[in-house]
Amino acid sequence: MKLLYEGPMWSGSTVLQRCEALEAMAGVDVVRLDRPGNDPRGPRPSLYQRVRWKLGWPADAQHENEAILDATARERPDVVIIDNSRMIRRGTLRKLRELGNPTLVYYTPDDIGPHNLRGQVRSTFPEWDVFFTTKTYNIPELTARGVRRVVLIGKAFDPALHRPLTRKEVGEDFERWDLVFIGTYEKERRDGVNLLAQQGMSVVVYGNGWDASRLAAGVDLRPAKVGHDYTCAMHTGKVALCFLRKLNGDQITQRTMEIAAMARPMLANKTDEHDAHFVDGLEYVGFSNDDEFLEKARFLLSDDSQRSRIAAAANSRCWTSGYSTTDRAVQMVAELVKAVDQRASKAARKDGGT
Repeated sequence: MKLLYEGPMWSGSTVLQRCEALEAMAGVDVVRLDRPGNDPRGPRPSLYQRVRWKLGWPADAQHENEAILDATARERPDVVIIDNSRMIRRGTLRKLRELGNPTLVYYTPDDIGPHNLRGQVRSTFPEWDVFFTTKTYNIPELTARGVRRVVLIGKAFDPALHRPLTRKEVGEDFERWDLVFIGTYEKERRDGVNLLAQQGMSVVVYGNGWDASRLAAGVDLRPAKVGHDYTCAMHTGKVALCFLRKLNGDQITQRTMEIAAMARPMLANKTDEHDAHFVDGLEYVGFSNDDEFLEKARFLLSDDSQRSRIAAAANSRCWTSGYSTTDRAVQMVAELVKAVDQRASKAARKDGGT
């Protein structure tokens, strides 16, 4: 089976991690199509692009639609996978049908709400043969909006990247702070790290959109990290914080799996999905309000052996329950084979009836 995989392939991106896992599958031939301009370390979108986004009709400044059509015409894949595009157009998908009639697949790790996907992408929903989502709460909407086959794919960690590191590998910042958080700014996240610092705990934050002047004394702000640097950064705190993104209504996040796979003691928002993947108190520690947040942070910081037990149990759970990108790739390929076979059977019936 030949796949054309389109998405931002910068080092450290989850798109690249998914692509590499598919490339390792027997019987799968993957052709990469990099989508430039999505690296968080790169320049901000232009004013024109930002205005177009606000107006609800994003500008395809990188000519993504044209590149997908050109690559499909050149490679003639069995399957075209578009990973979390915010520019793909319905007309492009209909043109792809004329180029060998490939199975069309969309993958998104994000909420499908209008704050992430504007009207032009949302209008494509009925065109996809398979729509992979990591959000349980998006399934009813996708079904209602005409998606033919919605498939839930769990969050994942990359075994080559998200692993426990030693003090020697990390360097002098290994567990230098009490707690570490890596992620984009949200007010609730700022309030959380400030609360910890105001209670005498040291915190380091790596991420975009934060304002150092609004952080309490005891909070160190550093630039966002990706790839191996991200893994090292996660080891700079004794406890790793896993705040969920309020804007998306998240119940679990990619970072959940990554922290656990790195064997970092995790303090996270308590949710049904966190509890379905990790046992609270044994494989992670959950909190539901500020009082619990402070109490459990103190508990973890007070007991080195307990932190080690929780971290080791979380790492083990990642492997025994199949949370790796490799495990997710196996599931994805199984769904793709079904979709390709169904399209082939449908085409054969059509030909036989003419």
